[in-house]
Amino acid sequence: MTALLLAAVPTLLYSWLLWRLDCYEKEPVWLLLAAFGWGALPALLLAGGAELGIGQITRNVLGPDAPNQLIAPLIEEPLKALALVGLFRFAHREFNDVIDGIMYGALVGFGFAMSENLLYFWSNPNQLLSLWLVRSVLFGFNHAFFTSIVGIALGLVRLERRRWVGYASLPLALALAILFHALHNMTVANGLWGLGLAWVLDTGGVAVVLVVAILARREEQRWLLHHLPDECNGYVLDSVDLHHVLNPALRLRAEVRALVHGGWLVYRHQRRFHHLVTELAFLKHQLAVGDRDCCQDDVDKLRRLVAAQRALLAPH
Repeated sequence: MTALLLAAVPTLLYSWLLWRLDCYEKEPVWLLLAAFGWGALPALLLAGGAELGIGQITRNVLGPDAPNQLIAPLIEEPLKALALVGLFRFAHREFNDVIDGIMYGALVGFGFAMSENLLYFWSNPNQLLSLWLVRSVLFGFNHAFFTSIVGIALGLVRLERRRWVGYASLPLALALAILFHALHNMTVANGLWGLGLAWVLDTGGVAVVLVVAILARREEQRWLLHHLPDECNGYVLDSVDLHHVLNPALRLRAEVRALVHGGWLVYRHQRRFHHLVTELAFLKHQLAVGDRDCCQDDVDKLRRLVAAQRALLAPH
């Protein structure tokens, strides 16, 4: 039980902090759970089996001094990236931009890290505290960082009309994820100085991803500012609605007020209204830049849904 708590609690905390970054259009919970679940179980099991087999072959061919630190990155990163490619392909409408790519990629990584850490904790009960400090605290964001690199690439491709950019960027992003993972494995194996160097490299990478996420969130706000004012006609939304959608704090306050004064159902209607308004701005932006997967009919349909949802909130 102790090992499970030590593996799960930091991971859930890190996942919640990441979820808070996505303040304009929250991803569907079932997709977030699917990403986390793929990393936590199928990806880990497939990677473990492949690493055992390939590791044995490598040692037979190259001898006991074979560079085993390189085997894990070459296997684990493509397996984690598979979930992102699947989400990008089959849940295209929910994969809007870079911040969505970071969100899904990091959750795959957090799921993988939690299960991997749990196995380490169970296998080494006498080193539980030191392993927890190193794996869950010092390097708790590692797998999330590695996989989010692929997520960033897919987020950039999402609105890119030139297909060759997608074909080129995805393998390059995967190669970069493998490289950072391999650098981590090789540095931590060199004593205390290696541990420090690995922490500097990994923390620097996490910081870069965080900056990219903040910039992507600002870009989302620009979409809202550009595409929503012309919807303020009193039918789809009004200036107060727009103000709430643009400001996450005011949006939250409106939802809490709906819960307190109207109950759970009114709260759900308010949250869905904010979500649909945000989706309308994103869809209009996708149409404006020439997204192949949406059309004006999609925008008109979503606009009608927003108006219908707003009518549910009107006082009777």
